[in-house]
Amino acid sequence: MLPSSDKSQLPFLHRHHLLLKTHYFLFFSSFGIIFPILNLTLRSHGLSNTEISFSNFILPFLVFFTSPLIGVIADKSRRFILTFNLLLLLVILTMTTLFFLPRIRSHHIQANLHPGPSSSYLLDFCASQEVVSKCSSRSECGCTYQAHCVAQNQTLNFSFTMNSYTTERHLYENEYVLCDINYQVSVENLSIGKYDFPLKCQITCSIPHFCHGLRYDRQMVYVLLYAIFYTLGANFLSIGNVLTASIGFASLPRADLFGKQRVWGTIGFGIAAFSASRFYEYFHSEYVYIIITVEKATEKKQAKFGLSALIPLLKKVDVWIFLSITFVWGMNFGCLQPYLGLYIDEITPCHSRSIIGWMLLIAASSEVIAFYVARRVIQFLGSNLSSIVIFLAFAIRFGGYYFLPQPFLYLPIETLHFFNYGILYVLISEKADAIAPAGLSGTLQGIAHGITHGLGRGVGLLVSSFIYIVIHQRLLFLVFATINLLAVIIYSIYFCFTRQTANENLSVEANANIIMLEADSGPLPSSSMLNNN
Repeated sequence: MLPSSDKSQLPFLHRHHLLLKTHYFLFFSSFGIIFPILNLTLRSHGLSNTEISFSNFILPFLVFFTSPLIGVIADKSRRFILTFNLLLLLVILTMTTLFFLPRIRSHHIQANLHPGPSSSYLLDFCASQEVVSKCSSRSECGCTYQAHCVAQNQTLNFSFTMNSYTTERHLYENEYVLCDINYQVSVENLSIGKYDFPLKCQITCSIPHFCHGLRYDRQMVYVLLYAIFYTLGANFLSIGNVLTASIGFASLPRADLFGKQRVWGTIGFGIAAFSASRFYEYFHSEYVYIIITVEKATEKKQAKFGLSALIPLLKKVDVWIFLSITFVWGMNFGCLQPYLGLYIDEITPCHSRSIIGWMLLIAASSEVIAFYVARRVIQFLGSNLSSIVIFLAFAIRFGGYYFLPQPFLYLPIETLHFFNYGILYVLISEKADAIAPAGLSGTLQGIAHGITHGLGRGVGLLVSSFIYIVIHQRLLFLVFATINLLAVIIYSIYFCFTRQTANENLSVEANANIIMLEADSGPLPSSSMLNNN
């Protein structure tokens, strides 16, 4: 730590770490512009929910393997800023390519219109389950079905609903049809002249990606390209997020200053994400701008690089406990993203975006406060108790999602993001920096965040997808609330046991010191003894 006299002689930019604050603000502003719209962009370009889910499933495991690797490269080269800027350059290249890839082209849904009982007509077509579920649940939001029929050089256009329909499951064996459900929709109050039935029609939706038929030939190549560039770009972006922590610790004279610098990243993220959403709302543009900023780090003594220094850490139980805690936290993130948003969209489809927007605003505000006071909170509670409180916050949060009946009631519990991300992020970063051997801070940051946002989140996605799709959507949150309560019990017992053991060891050492002092201190020699000598 620099003395106050030396610190006052530093330039204004270095004294207040303005370059580091700007670095965080600009990077996370770019992060806020890109990250929230990635999945929406893939969907609007024609990818199905299954294809998007597959890409999101691969991503965390790729982060788990590449995040420590980039940390090793940064530690070995001692070029944190250069490594970071190269990652951002790769993000720009992959994301720009992603947005300029051709859209996935699909045919319209083909249908036949023929007379039905009395004065009604029947519309027969084959489509996937999403055609009836997605648009019909959003009828209050303005999603409607349209039929465009052609007969005798005349066109017939009409709208219809899917509230009254009968389905018959039929698997086509001799046709290349990517659906297994025949829909038969009754159309009332339709005035049609004398036509030769059946009429050939095309079905569309007012929201295009909810209703599409068979794809054109050779579209799978573009689907693979979308998956590759999305996975690589999001992976580089996530690794850049981890590397910013290493840059912060390398630039700051004290680790407890990290949270107050990192808070500017959250402020930039919130402002940029909100501004970008308004931009897309009014201009419907997909152009995204990425700003690269170069940060000059504070010069520190260069430590010798050596991966062999990590081996002694593997023998420490506390290190494995720390990594196991980060793993469980990562599983929670796998549940929150994307299944919380999907659940809200299922139960309130017309107001889901508004509710999620308010939830993000409250979460971001809580995160800002958390980063600013994180060091004081961790010092007051201690790292062990802070970990227990984070688990409790997750349990209360997931319990609220399960027991509260309406999504707008979720807003107050989003304040728990104070612990679930702000305190959690600083605690992981400081702990990884504290236990890292000299010269391996970036490697430990990569391992810790790789386990959290990579392996842990990936396993959480696996568990969440099985419960959400196969068992029951709402039950997912009760399961994760239970997991966090069990974690509270298990880690509380461990921390109490280790604390008691440590106190006993201190007591034994103190008693041993007293015995040694008593053995060494015999009776002082008397004058007669001195005379005899």
